[in-house]
Amino acid sequence: MKNRFASSSTAFALVAFVTLGSVLLTATRAKKHVISAGGHARIYPSPSRARAALRCNDAKTAPHTSSSPRRRFISALGGATTLFAANLAPSSHAISGGGKGYSGYTIEGEDFSGKQLVGEEFRGTMAKRVNFRGANLANAQFQKADLRYVDFTGADLSGAALEQCTLEGAIFKDTVLEGAYLGEPILQAETIEGSDFTDAVIASSFTQKELCKIAKGTNPTTGVSTRESLGC
Repeated sequence: MKNRFASSSTAFALVAFVTLGSVLLTATRAKKHVISAGGHARIYPSPSRARAALRCNDAKTAPHTSSSPRRRFISALGGATTLFAANLAPSSHAISGGGKGYSGYTIEGEDFSGKQLVGEEFRGTMAKRVNFRGANLANAQFQKADLRYVDFTGADLSGAALEQCTLEGAIFKDTVLEGAYLGEPILQAETIEGSDFTDAVIASSFTQKELCKIAKGTNPTTGVSTRESLGC
């Protein structure tokens, strides 16, 4: 979506370049021919007139035609066209800082429910109110993402990195968080009911104790109770 306008601009530049090339090519065809006789240069309107003048003057020099420059021009034009075409190919989602996937993008309110997003990157993503219900987000990267009011109900976040995120109002109901990396912002979540935190790396003992105060339910996927998974 970010590359839509960039691709249109590049396509316009290619059309303009090819049009200019056509004009210049036509101009070379109309170029007059020059020969030198007796140390003086003379201009003739056509190759045939130039050849006739050479025969008359017994000149040893051949007429200078535009065929060779034209071939060189066509070759250069073809190379430039190839370069422009290559630039039209869709680029990856790479962003400044080397991130990929959805890193750095704004995807607020979008629906990713049920999607396969294993290992996907959402570093620094503006993802407010995104629907991730039932999505497979195992090993996904959410560092410094805005995840306010995101719905992770029934999602698989095994091994996911959720450090330094904004999680105000986020829903972690029946979510699998086995081996996930969690910071203190998890305490801002609206609910963690039925979530499985087995082997999750939690920022501090304080965070773990605070989670135990609100922990309840059993994860329907793993069959593990939330309190048990937190070691409450």
